[in-house]
This record gives sequence, structure tokens and C-alpha cells, in this order.
Amino acid sequence: MRNILSLAALALAAALAAAPASAALAPNYQRLAELRAVLNHQGVSAGFGSTPIERIEYVRTDLYRVSAGRCRMDVAIVDLPTPRGMTGGRRFAVRPGVRVCRR
Repeated sequence: MRNILSLAALALAAALAAAPASAALAPNYQRLAELRAVLNHQGVSAGFGSTPIERIEYVRTDLYRVSAGRCRMDVAIVDLPTPRGMTGGRRFAVRPGVRVCRR
């Protein structure tokens, strides 16, 4: 009986070790990481010049709208490839769009 239990435990450990590991961030932390990346991106801040950013809106998955004064800019979040065998949070880049200003 003891051998059967040891064998079952060994089989379970092997199955768990062989399963792919995923360590994605919780949604609230992922959103925070994306917001920080948008705010820290040089292209976003340079796009508004000296006008301070007043608002960042979540439009939909992987799309934010940044507003400053009378101008706005849509900013996309794009996936980066994950190196083989690497685990951890989502790898992404910020892609600023064109600034649009209303008169």
C-alpha cells in the first residue's frame, strides 16, 4: 500500500512539473502596469508638449485615450513575444496614435 501511495505522489508531482506555468498579473495590477507605461512613454508626453495630461480613459481592451487640454490621443497596448520557456507577467509595448485637437 505504501508503494502505491508513493507512486501516486510521484506521478502527481511529475504531472504538475510538466504542466505549463503561467504567472500573469491579476487584472487590477495588469491595468496599473499599463497605465504607468502609458504615462511614462516619451511619445505620449511629447505628443502634448507642455500641456499636462488631464485624463486617461480605458476605451476597451488594449486601448486607452489620453486627454490634455483640447487634444486627445489614442494609445494602444501591443503584445511583445515571450521568450521560450519564460514565465511571468504579460510583456507589452505602448504604441501612441495621432494627436487630435478640437477647435
